[in-house]
Amino acid sequence: MSTISAAPDAADPKLSAWVSAHAGTGKTYTLANRVARLLLDKAAPQKILCLTYTKAAAAEMAGRLFKQLGEWAMLDDATLSESLEKIGAPARDAQGLREARRLFAMALETPGGLKIQTIHSFCQYILARFPLEAGVPPAFDVLDEQTARELIAEARIRVFERAGEGEENLAHAVDYLATHAGENKLNDLLASALGGDRRKLERFLERCGHDAGIVAAAVAGAHGVAPDERYEAIAESFCAAMKEAEAHLQEIAGWLAGGTATDQKIAQSLRAAIEHGSYDDFREVFFTGGGKPRARLATKGLVAENGALHARFQQLAEEFERAEQRCRAARAAALTVATLALAGAAHAEYTAAKRTRGVLDYDDLIA
Repeated sequence: MSTISAAPDAADPKLSAWVSAHAGTGKTYTLANRVARLLLDKAAPQKILCLTYTKAAAAEMAGRLFKQLGEWAMLDDATLSESLEKIGAPARDAQGLREARRLFAMALETPGGLKIQTIHSFCQYILARFPLEAGVPPAFDVLDEQTARELIAEARIRVFERAGEGEENLAHAVDYLATHAGENKLNDLLASALGGDRRKLERFLERCGHDAGIVAAAVAGAHGVAPDERYEAIAESFCAAMKEAEAHLQEIAGWLAGGTATDQKIAQSLRAAIEHGSYDDFREVFFTGGGKPRARLATKGLVAENGALHARFQQLAEEFERAEQRCRAARAAALTVATLALAGAAHAEYTAAKRTRGVLDYDDLIA
């Protein structure tokens, strides 16, 4: 493959050329000339294939080519010879010029027309030619994006109906997501799983054999928790440990109460946590409102007064941080498993709907 800078050289069909140029510098013009020269060299129109990335580029190229061929059909010998010379074509005798004028009609009469198409449409054409080898329905239709979105929406509605009818795993998933994520977040999660990331979902479910237990174990492992580990159990375990250390906590609270206003505020939060035994109350003690560990648990004066109590308080804070990280991981895993349950069911409904209609969407074609 050669790198050719001159447009006439790059249009020579006998050369394998790579053209690199900025937008608007004539790449499409050069390609159209290359096709025209193939036709001049008596290449069969139905054997010429031009692939582009976008429909707009394909349309532009076809438009340029047919405009050029149409103009040739109307030119006198001298002007046509100049036009051919401009694209680098060898000189033609009178018979050759007559053949050049007929190229426009020949291109128009080619069965199926000149193949100037996007990579996507070409691949779709190949799949349609060999459906059994590709494992797709014969004579399939392709869903447009709007219809695909409507079918996905119908599949999601059907899954929610099944949950409402008492299908246990789906009902549990909807309840968990609605409680812990909210309705809007639930819709966002499903839209993401069934949208642009759908092929990732398909590959993951296939690796897990579409088995709910294997899915749950894989998700838990990815989050660093045990499959049966739950947010509530981790929180309860921490609170139970704090209950056993209540006397020590009271001592720390008393120590904090003798400090500045900031120390006293933390002391009040700690006493509330001791009284209620609530994990959320302990979070207010050890974490900021932004959900991050406090950078300082006590003022310098208090730390200097009783370093041992501060060290113990710091140790408790570290224990809470570890518990909090496990809680977050367990909660994320549970949300993921619930989302996958709904997304997997919706995906199955969507796949069944496409099979019933004998249609494929763009992701199916890509796969």
